[in-house]
Amino acid sequence: MVRKSKISTIEQTASNLIGKGEYGKALNYLQKKLEENSEEIEIERLISHLKKILEYLHRDIFASTNLDMDPWFE
Repeated sequence: MVRKSKISTIEQTASNLIGKGEYGKALNYLQKKLEENSEEIEIERLISHLKKILEYLHRDIFASTNLDMDPWFE
């Protein structure tokens, strides 16, 4: 496993990219780090979190008949 400081550095770099709105670069960076450290669960968690953010950012609200975005209809 990668040490905590290494994970902290990876998290900080990804967070900086996300803060700049460079989601693709952040995802590519995290994927590259995951390839280097394939057993690291924290990097996998960051990737899934970023994918969930991207899913909500690019959600097409007009593709659904639930135009009021009532959560109980999803």
